[in-house]
Amino acid sequence: MSRVLETEILIIGAGSTGLCIARELSRYQVDVTVVDKNADVCLGQVKASWGSVYSAIGLTSADSLFLKSAMTPELRISKLFERDTLKTRLTVEGFRLFSGMAEDLDIPFRLGKRILLGSNDDDFKALEIVEEVCRSMDINPEHLDQEAIQDLEPHVSNDIKFGLAMDNDVGFIYSWEFGFALVENAQYNGARILLQTEVLGIKSMNGWFLVETNQGKIRTRFIVNAAGLYADKIAQMAGVCDFGFNFFCNMALVTDRRVGYLLNHNVSFVSYPGRPRGLAPTRSGNILIGCSGFHPVHHLVNASSPTRREWIEESMVHCKTLIPAIREQDIITSYSGVYQINTRDPEDHLIEVSKGNRQFINAVVRMPSLAMTPAISKYVVNLLGNQGLDLKEKAEFNPRRKGIPKPGELSDQERSQLIAQDSRYGHIVCRCEGVSEGEIVEAIRRGARTVSGVKYRTRAGMGRCQMNTCGPKIVEILSRELDMPEEEIIYKGAGSRVLGS
Repeated sequence: MSRVLETEILIIGAGSTGLCIARELSRYQVDVTVVDKNADVCLGQVKASWGSVYSAIGLTSADSLFLKSAMTPELRISKLFERDTLKTRLTVEGFRLFSGMAEDLDIPFRLGKRILLGSNDDDFKALEIVEEVCRSMDINPEHLDQEAIQDLEPHVSNDIKFGLAMDNDVGFIYSWEFGFALVENAQYNGARILLQTEVLGIKSMNGWFLVETNQGKIRTRFIVNAAGLYADKIAQMAGVCDFGFNFFCNMALVTDRRVGYLLNHNVSFVSYPGRPRGLAPTRSGNILIGCSGFHPVHHLVNASSPTRREWIEESMVHCKTLIPAIREQDIITSYSGVYQINTRDPEDHLIEVSKGNRQFINAVVRMPSLAMTPAISKYVVNLLGNQGLDLKEKAEFNPRRKGIPKPGELSDQERSQLIAQDSRYGHIVCRCEGVSEGEIVEAIRRGARTVSGVKYRTRAGMGRCQMNTCGPKIVEILSRELDMPEEEIIYKGAGSRVLGS
């Protein structure tokens, strides 16, 4: 980027929030650019997300509010729920919009049942409070006795005596698949995405920003700060930061698909501070285990989402209180994610026009965030319009995108037709996940430039062998399709070459 690039709106951060805002802006006759320092989109918090899309009007919100009441016992929990907060409105609206967006983007999305469980007197009292919150939201959860629980989840522990259930309280997606769909559709409709482009400095001058990056300068009228864990640093560069972050790390375990039959629904014990205990099924048949504690991260620059042996042991102890049949040898991988809590308003998001500069918009989202993403994008676009951005809709905007064909999910006839069109769809590269060469080549055509880019777009390498078998073939295909030596193929980003030094 030798000359100065000019754009009307610069979005900093190519996570699900930034990309969804870019897609929404691509509806209009405006010039929008997204920059991210990583070699691919969704390599920050998105890649470590559970992909849970919560309704925020049923058991999920009630469980969260119970945590707050436990930390502030003098308040009755029904007083903690506020219907008219921005966070509540955006989450409810985003959840309502999500299924339609998923259909447009060709992302599998299925609503399911959320079950909160208990086994002792303390749990029973906690569930009574959760029910109180639900009723304050005009929601009536279903009471479950031990027999009803066993009917829904035959493999849960016999120690579990009672529970609450809510239909359609949670949905599940692959969060990175959501991100890739957003970027493909945004680009199709004219948005510009610049990767490996790190913001180094921001100057405000005469109603414009001049943004210095490692790839050159960008002149922009508006900035949308969707930089996730680094949003405070971006705001500091612009001289408009009035918040900081506290960071926490949480670890998840992933089981082999062969034990996926042990779980049917999203289940968890009612939460207590520092003691999350929950399991969720995935559409691929794995089980996600979220039974690790929340661990403070003191130096983000040195935090590489660590996983530790003691956290795995802690997770398995709590996991077995839910489903005793899951064993440590059923775990095929583990990963950690770092998330932030802002210091100005720890209970809420910061989605706002900056007081320091009305052309600088913060889109700082705390977890859970996926459900509200469609609503956040519309809200931010409205903020930009209020600050003077001319929003004229494009007649040619196309909201739809078609996903990569997956032979394993097609009928025999459809699969035969696909292979007849391209024989590479009949050549299986990843045996664990049944991923074909055709899927990998199509992922590269759509923007995968790294091994992890192929992995997240196709699931190649996510099975039991964790790329020990298919990894070399993926490198070979990347080398061939990108016309690069295999020694230059990287796993995820700078300094992660798969071969050589």
